[in-house]
Amino acid sequence: MPVLIGSYADQYSTYDDDFEPLAPPVRTPAPSFLAVGSTGIRYAVAELEGGQVSAFTPGGELINTLPTGGGSPCHVVVAGDRLLVANYAAGSVAVFALRPDGGLDRRTDLAQHAGASVVADRQEGPHAHQVTVRGSMVHVVDLGMDAIVHYRLMPEGRLEHVRTTTVQPLGSGPRHLVFHPDGRVFVANELASTVSTYTSGFELLDVKPSCLVQPVGDNFPSELALSPDGRRLYVANRGNDTITTFSVEAEGLLPIDEVSTGGTWPRHFAMLGASLCVANQHSGTVALLELDPENGVPHPARVVLEHPSPSAVIPIDR
Repeated sequence: MPVLIGSYADQYSTYDDDFEPLAPPVRTPAPSFLAVGSTGIRYAVAELEGGQVSAFTPGGELINTLPTGGGSPCHVVVAGDRLLVANYAAGSVAVFALRPDGGLDRRTDLAQHAGASVVADRQEGPHAHQVTVRGSMVHVVDLGMDAIVHYRLMPEGRLEHVRTTTVQPLGSGPRHLVFHPDGRVFVANELASTVSTYTSGFELLDVKPSCLVQPVGDNFPSELALSPDGRRLYVANRGNDTITTFSVEAEGLLPIDEVSTGGTWPRHFAMLGASLCVANQHSGTVALLELDPENGVPHPARVVLEHPSPSAVIPIDR
């Protein structure tokens, strides 16, 4: 499956199944995260103080760019004919209407979060980190507020606030979440180096360390993902520079293994077939970890690319 590699090096790149470049890198400011629309249009944030989002053709030609209404946009997702962006520095969520050609039409809403939590240097205000859309519901993980904010995406492109889930314990610093097919929700907590399990109604069930090996210094979980069958949960750890594998059981998460990502600071990863593809930001490498067909545990990492400051791995469905 081809992939896009986002980065902080003012470029994103496209590679085929063998990690050979499909085209020259596309030059654009700080495309730390990307999304791909149903017609193949690429959407890239510009994670800068003056946040922007841009639309590109599959061939890398710029269609247009609009401001996101907040600083340091770090996550973007396509939802039908809408595009949603999380502005980390501003703690806000922008919604855009998309044109028939996939270009950006206009911003239809900007939902501003308000609040803080107990870690003074990281939670002095809201920091929206991830947007997840399920049907008409939008769930925004806010690291600064220690909260998951739930909205309803209205037909006209407005976000209607439904409720806010406060993460416990305070100081957890939630970063990303993923939904299990049985309804449970797993959340990677960046500041506490933990993984939380919630019911489908976002009631806390359990909290577990994100590592099996005790970190020597700080450890900050980043991305998490489920295996296609829902039996395994994978969590990336920046600090330990590992992927932890959990078995997803009816009674909760059971940690079963932790392996090196073959680089430093695994900011993001994605499942590519029967492998995990990891963006090791600080080592400037992209690594592939094949999954054992019997137990789903990643094999030792194999570096497949050298790429400046990689920050996201985005599979492209053919």
